[in-house]
Amino acid sequence: MEVDKSEWQLLQQAINEWEATGKLTKEQGDDLRSGIVFKRTERQQIAQYFFFIALFCTLLAFGAIFINEKLLERVKAYFSWSDLMISLITASLGAIWFWYVRGKRNKINPAAYETYMVLGGLAVLTSLVYACKEMGRDTTYTTFLTLSCIALAALSVLLRSKALWIGAIVALISWFGVFSTWQSDANLFMGMNYPVRYTVLGACLLASGLVQGKVRPLSATQGITYVAGLMLFFTGLWAVSIFGNYNTLAGWHQVRQIHVLAYSIAFGIAAAISFYLGIRYKDELARDFGVLFLLINLYTRYFEYFWDAMNKGIFFLVLAITFGVLGWWLDRQKRGRGGRNEGKPA
Repeated sequence: MEVDKSEWQLLQQAINEWEATGKLTKEQGDDLRSGIVFKRTERQQIAQYFFFIALFCTLLAFGAIFINEKLLERVKAYFSWSDLMISLITASLGAIWFWYVRGKRNKINPAAYETYMVLGGLAVLTSLVYACKEMGRDTTYTTFLTLSCIALAALSVLLRSKALWIGAIVALISWFGVFSTWQSDANLFMGMNYPVRYTVLGACLLASGLVQGKVRPLSATQGITYVAGLMLFFTGLWAVSIFGNYNTLAGWHQVRQIHVLAYSIAFGIAAAISFYLGIRYKDELARDFGVLFLLINLYTRYFEYFWDAMNKGIFFLVLAITFGVLGWWLDRQKRGRGGRNEGKPA
């Protein structure tokens, strides 16, 4: 619900009073507060853009500092700190920062809150980096990614931060890539090449996103998991429709593209099902992803099979007719439902 400042203050007072009188629990009050947002003026929108720019610059600065190992070694040598000491210091700073920002949550806008959460998340990642260094050089990169995913997911649930949940999903995807490469045999992990294994991971995220909304502590970030699952699943399927399940580029180059046609058909069917279910259950994300990847599939197949053989104008004419008929059918279905509704008594 979008409200102005005076309405926001009134609603905050009402929620606080209901909590004090026992009509609402603390969790219910937090849920109501999370659904109240300010009506954005032009100045507020510009300020939000600046917050995003500041966040992006912070990420660049963080990456630049950690890439420059000499700078870190100088800091360590100057203060005579061990890796464990740096880990404890950054973890403490992160904990203090999270405690401070959480107390100010009701006084700052959501964009600023998520920006501050990212800063705290960077402190946590810094702590984990040095904790893994303290464990020794035998510690694999998967250890850092595993701990990062767990820590960011837990903090996201505790602090109700969507930015930290995004970080947890990125850490999970990265961990899966590193772990599957480490455990692969001849570039195959459980018989799957990279596109196939990421398609499976996308399907798992998609299923998690569908179930996540039923778990109260995770419901606030359900949409993020759902979008990540859709994106990873369809992107993986698109890559599978091109490369199949071959484990080397040399092996893929030796076969004709017609040999992976079955994957292209499966890709098209999956996109069509997503499009249909999106319309059937009024899921705009599923519908839009279905249409987008149907188009991507058609264009990819055109460049693979018909770029040299078919006249370019005929191809686009076929596409125009196909989507024109589809649009006409959808419009007719909508009008038909509207007509039936109008005939019902009020």
